[in-house]
Amino acid sequence: MNGEFPSDRFLDRLADFCLRARAFELDAGARSAAGKVVLDSLGVVLGALDHRATRSARRFAARFGVERGARLWGSGERVNAEHAALLNGAPLRAYDYNDYYFGRLGGAHPSDILTGVLAVAEAEGAPGREAVRALCLGYELVVGLSDYIDPERGGWDYPALTTLGGVAAAGALLELDREQFRHAFSIAVNAHYPSNEVESSEPDAHGELTMWKRFNGSDGVRQAVQACYLASAGVEGVVRPFEGRHGFLAKLQVTADEAMAAQRHLDGIAGFGAIARGSFKRWPVGSRGQSAIQSALRARAALSAQGRDAAAIRKVEVRADPGVYEHLYAIRSDPLQPRTREAADHSLPYIVAAALAQGRIGPDSFEAPVREAPAVRRLLDADMEIVRAPSASPSNLLAEVVLEDDAGRRYAGGCEPAPGSAGTDMPLEELIEKFRENVGDRLQGGADALIACVESLDASADVRALVTATLVH
Repeated sequence: MNGEFPSDRFLDRLADFCLRARAFELDAGARSAAGKVVLDSLGVVLGALDHRATRSARRFAARFGVERGARLWGSGERVNAEHAALLNGAPLRAYDYNDYYFGRLGGAHPSDILTGVLAVAEAEGAPGREAVRALCLGYELVVGLSDYIDPERGGWDYPALTTLGGVAAAGALLELDREQFRHAFSIAVNAHYPSNEVESSEPDAHGELTMWKRFNGSDGVRQAVQACYLASAGVEGVVRPFEGRHGFLAKLQVTADEAMAAQRHLDGIAGFGAIARGSFKRWPVGSRGQSAIQSALRARAALSAQGRDAAAIRKVEVRADPGVYEHLYAIRSDPLQPRTREAADHSLPYIVAAALAQGRIGPDSFEAPVREAPAVRRLLDADMEIVRAPSASPSNLLAEVVLEDDAGRRYAGGCEPAPGSAGTDMPLEELIEKFRENVGDRLQGGADALIACVESLDASADVRALVTATLVH
């Protein structure tokens, strides 16, 4: 007997938005921003192919190979699309090096959805322009909803929002209709509430943060891809996945006013602008360490300009925004003696000391050989003072490093946002430099060939050439 089904207005708004966005123009600004996201993400992945989480992902892929599907970036194992969406996320998040967005309430790493976009596009033979459109669409949800929903309030992690962007992106590539979109969103959110226990900071058996943190974001994307394929085959989700008594909004403790504001936001979107609102990381540490690294490198350059090297440093003073001071110093158990990689890249004193000693920061800067290097240890054991600024900058992400040499001369590195962070643009030239640092000479066709594939992605017949260009020797 047919009856009237209960409504879920939030679910309806999401599906309606995805259909309405098909009419959005893919303008030059959106294409340029998408190109930056793709280039940055692939560079980060190729720089993390030796990470233990990435090696585990390849071992998993070897057990589930298929003839038709999508490939792992860099290594080329072919798996089904949902596995590719999951496994390519391991190197993307290995060193906390991909983009991020801090919204008014929540935050995310929106480029996580790229794993699902390229997986579905490759599996389905979709043209590059549609992959770019799907990526831009997904960003609208991940970035936009971060201003209205805070997953941490209810004990959940940011992939709760990433999943929504993944459904929008994968569903666009699969050309879902309104009812299929509704069921895809329903299946995905009902199946994926990622616990914020992944951010507990409790060390695992290796003394590091849980390896699952490297998969957590892309697991939300995997759920999204699976949900879209299920919905396209006629599988139906729960009736009220968002507004039901045990639904998504209740689990995340979203208030009625916040839910309504989010819906009004969706109704007001008229184009692809969110993809240009994210921030990039110039160096492989959290967003709170970027300004400190820039300042340390600038102070070191000023020292070098006087013909002195790091051995001449006798005192280091770091003046940090309260958010930087608390997160990278005050709450750390022993920031001057980091015993693991995770402890090192979350220690403000260590980040500064490594930058001063090496004159650079890369993924290797936090491994044992550098942590134990005499030049780094000397700076950490010397007169290093970490000072909490009396008030925060607008971003609460800034720090300044001031050096004093053995002759009493002082060298200040300035207190400014690093490229790509705290609302500062990441110039394409700087992004390409970061890309080349990550890629090195690993690529079969060379870095220039992959850069060219990214630049021409929106004009390509499909994305397979792009994925092929990521393969390493």
